[in-house]
Amino acid sequence: MADFPRQDQSFGIIPIRIQGEETVFLLIQHHAGHWGFPKGHAEPGETALTAACRELEEETGITRYQPIATPCWHERYYTQKKGTLLDKQVTYFLAIVQDSQVTIQAKEIQAYHWDKFEDALNRLTYPSSRDVLIQVQHYLTSQFSGQPVTS
Repeated sequence: MADFPRQDQSFGIIPIRIQGEETVFLLIQHHAGHWGFPKGHAEPGETALTAACRELEEETGITRYQPIATPCWHERYYTQKKGTLLDKQVTYFLAIVQDSQVTIQAKEIQAYHWDKFEDALNRLTYPSSRDVLIQVQHYLTSQFSGQPVTS
């Protein structure tokens, strides 16, 4: 009998800042080496957005931001954790960050970087994360006609 992957759901934030006329994205590097966005599991009673915001604050120390509840973006991939195959699904929300100060959570995160779109696209490790970033960039460009997003 084949083992079916266990469902695993996380929630995250795609943090952005406006620098002049450009939007920059915050990426974090996990201790495993891959680059992505802040994310994690919900605690009992948390909504998806509440969990995503808590994870942003825990992993980056960022507290001055404006989360945007809709739209949201989804990433799905398979991964192994302690020998168990996981069908990982992540829901991401956008957040406009007021300043660039980041204090990483040392037990989970080893580095961070604020990147312009093309640099962020190149830094992200997984194709599914790049797909999400492309969708977010398209949203920002179409929604705001290429003008910077303001909170």
